[in-house]
Amino acid sequence: MLRTTGILTVAHAATPSPVSPWRRFVAIRERTYRTAIGYALLAPLALWIALILVYPLINTIGLSLTNMRVVGSPSSFVGLDNYATVLASDDFWHGLLLSLLWLLGNSIVLTIVPFAVALFLRQPWRPARQARIWVLLPWVVPTVAVAVSWQWMLNSNYGVVNHLLEATGIISAPLNVFGSADLSLIGLILTNSWHWFALPAVVIFGAMQTIPSDIYEAAKVDGATNTQTFRHITLPMIAKVLFALELVGNLWTFNVLDIIFFITRGGPADATMTLPMELYYKAFKAWRMGEAAAMAVIVLILLTIVCAVYVKRFRPRED
Repeated sequence: MLRTTGILTVAHAATPSPVSPWRRFVAIRERTYRTAIGYALLAPLALWIALILVYPLINTIGLSLTNMRVVGSPSSFVGLDNYATVLASDDFWHGLLLSLLWLLGNSIVLTIVPFAVALFLRQPWRPARQARIWVLLPWVVPTVAVAVSWQWMLNSNYGVVNHLLEATGIISAPLNVFGSADLSLIGLILTNSWHWFALPAVVIFGAMQTIPSDIYEAAKVDGATNTQTFRHITLPMIAKVLFALELVGNLWTFNVLDIIFFITRGGPADATMTLPMELYYKAFKAWRMGEAAAMAVIVLILLTIVCAVYVKRFRPRED
């Protein structure tokens, strides 16, 4: 309130009225009620996550500390012996090397091809607009059908790929891709990349569509080339999408088992025996569940470390 004394005006701040205990109680009760409702709504999801993630993880860790051979069979506690056995095994390190090569090959193909497809889909041409409809076709095809189709196409006797390569003079004799220890992993990488390239292509295309066209027009007025526009505008503005896509995609690719199992089953001569395949054979063919569980825990630790380093090193800046 204001009080005037002569020519001076003195301002007195209004003293806030004290909050009654009843109002304070009602406010606390409403806040507690909203918090309880929030936890109640999250409880089913938390329970579901615990059932499908936490419990299997704890069970696997416990299983890795025993000498169990078949699930449900009698076993005894062996401590860290399974981990020592796995780390001393040549099969584990051979599988890890093949898994890294598998991951590297898929990462290269599944980065270049989806980018090229996404750039093509952004063009105003009619073929590009039509391609947006059927580009997801390879992704929706079942993995079994993809495996059988590529086995036929790359067959050394009647495969269409060998026929075309011979007809154009690129090769002089048919290539037995999935029967060769030198070519089988490459063939699997191409098959898997063909199966999955559509998904990242559509995600990248969607991210590019969110970039305002005014920015490209301003860059064009300033005389920027297509390469400069792509490097300084497109890439930075979709960096967060690429970061998440690479992280999830690499984890997914590392753990791929189905397409390798359907086509080569780890052969020929263990040339495609990646860690997921090695783990499968250890658990369900050699009947050594304890060692397989220890291998799974080691793989989990390695992937967690790699993910932590990747997030810390390549996380896009917030600006």
